Amino acid sequence: MKKRIAITLAAAFFAAAALVYLYFTGEGEGAGIPCVFHQITGFYCSGCGSSRALRSVLHLDFYRALRYNAIFTIGLPLLAAYFGALVFSYIRFGKDRISEKIPMKLIWIFIAAALLYGVLRNIPAFSFLAPTVI
Repeated sequence: MKKRIAITLAAAFFAAAALVYLYFTGEGEGAGIPCVFHQITGFYCSGCGSSRALRSVLHLDFYRALRYNAIFTIGLPLLAAYFGALVFSYIRFGKDRISEKIPMKLIWIFIAAALLYGVLRNIPAFSFLAPTVI
């Protein structure tokens, strides 16, 4: 049990350190992760703008976060709840008891939505989904 708690605390420390770093970096500097897919093809993937969206969420600027990457911003609370439950399960039981309770249908719906979002944001009629450069 102590080993599980130590591993969880170490992971939480590094995640918190990364979020603090991201919080204190200014727009356009630091953790803006370049998208290899975009650099090669010129198209936006479903993840383009996610690091800027996360920085905006940390600054409680949800409008800007939605403009950078809407699917990431909307999915972030769901991912946070999932990982929080996963950590609790790992500490309490020593194994993942959460993932088996999530229906595969829900996972496939999320994957399909992310793929559709990635396609739509490259169509001129849906240019409002492309990541902004504010």
